[in-house]
Parts: sequence; C-alpha cells; structure tokens
Amino acid sequence: MDAGSQSSQLHIVVVPWLAFDHLLPYLELSERLAERGHRVSYVSTPRNLARLPTLRPAAAPRVDLVALPLPRVDGLPDGAESTNDVPVDQRELHFKAFDGLAAPFAEFMAAACADDATRPHWVIADCFHHWVAAAAFEHKVPCVILLPTAALIATAHRDQPTEARAVTHTRPRYEEEEVAPIYDDHGASGMSIVQRFYLTKEKCALAAIRSFVEWEPESFRLVPTVIGLPVVPLGLLPPSPDGGRRADPTNGSAEHATVRWLDAHLRVRLCT
Repeated sequence: MDAGSQSSQLHIVVVPWLAFDHLLPYLELSERLAERGHRVSYVSTPRNLARLPTLRPAAAPRVDLVALPLPRVDGLPDGAESTNDVPVDQRELHFKAFDGLAAPFAEFMAAACADDATRPHWVIADCFHHWVAAAAFEHKVPCVILLPTAALIATAHRDQPTEARAVTHTRPRYEEEEVAPIYDDHGASGMSIVQRFYLTKEKCALAAIRSFVEWEPESFRLVPTVIGLPVVPLGLLPPSPDGGRRADPTNGSAEHATVRWLDAHLRVRLCT
C-alpha cells in the first residue's frame, strides 16, 4: 500500500470503537498508513481524540483527526466518551450514546463523498459499527471490518463450523454465563454485540484481523470460513519503537514518569 505517486494515494477513513484498546491500535494503523503516503481520517469523539498520544511527525501531516460529538444520554456521566469513563452497569447506555454518532458520521461521509478530491477509497470500521458500514455502503465506498484477533472471532460466534469450535479457547462455565449477556442481551441500546457484528459484516467487502498465521496457526486459517469474508492479516499492531516513549507534552521532552518507573524497576531486577 505504498503511495509512490499522487495517483496511487488513498484516502482511508478509520473508525475505532470507543475503548483505548481499540483506539490505540487503530491509531498505530493510521500512522503506518500515513507514513506510506496515504491520507487518513481518524474518527472519534472530542475527548477521546484529546487523550491520544501525539502523532508521529512523519505521519501527522496526512492524519486528520475528525471529532464527532457523543450525544447526551440520561444516566450516562458527562464526559463518558471511552469505556474507561463508564461503569460496567452503564455500558449499554454507552452503546446507546455511541449509536447516536450514526447521523453525524453519515453527514461526514456525505460531505467527503461530494467531492472527488476528498472521497474516501476505503472505510475501516470496528466490529460494532454497523452504521459506519451502512454509510459506506450507501456511498459505494468499500468497507473493511476490523476485529482485534482471529481468536476473538472464533469465540464470538455460536454458529461456527465444528472444526472452528475445536480450536476455540475453552472458558469455564461461570465465565461463559458472565459473558453471555454481552452477546445475547439487547439492553438499553436495543441491540446485542452479535447483532452489531452481523449487521456490520454484511455491508463489508473484507475483514482485517489483528493477527497473523505464525501467531495463531490453527485458528487463523479458519477465520475466512467463520467470517465469510476474505481476510487480511495486519499483525498485532504494537506501538512503534517511539510510540511508548512519546514526550509528555506537559513536561517538555522528558519521558513519561511511568516509563521511568518501569525502567528503574527493570534495572533493579536485572541486577539482582
């Protein structure tokens, strides 16, 4: 996907779920795409965007952070834009607020597609983003469903083939009972995670997975069958070498205190 010329440069819209274990890997993907010469529109809410690490200088000119305001939902704390801000018993309200981003995202897509110079070539949607995939489909922009790992795909589907079930990670029954409502209960948002996944998938041209064959040799080869889409492996998308040590903007060029603490304790362990 190197963009060697202006004509080969792509405009890619990336829309992660509102959790930092999604926001950060998607940001890493966005930076890598930008460093290859592509333009990226990274879409999230204002507070989440403000809490992201500073973009790498080589990527920053080609990454546009697009802020969509999260609608207010009764019962959800003010400023609760990421899952870090939301108590477990209010997660369904968070999904309800999240679904309120559908209209502003549709407006963003309509404006972007109105001009050939800004029209996206691809949209990369997280697994819950059925309204992102629907907006892309409406404007005839191919959409990719991106999921965290191939193993997660196997565990998330109850109707998968027998062969796929054989490599699914086994959970104790009490864990299955605890997790089941996440997949089966519609709750305040009116839609389960499984429904969200299927609605997203049916509007997508392919899937991308934070995995690769060497890491999950048994389960990865089953993913195209389980998903029903061609699958592109992205690797694990760890932070780039400078990603974990970006300067704290409130402390000049000094390393973050957490990194210094970890370094000090690692040196102690190595010396004892």
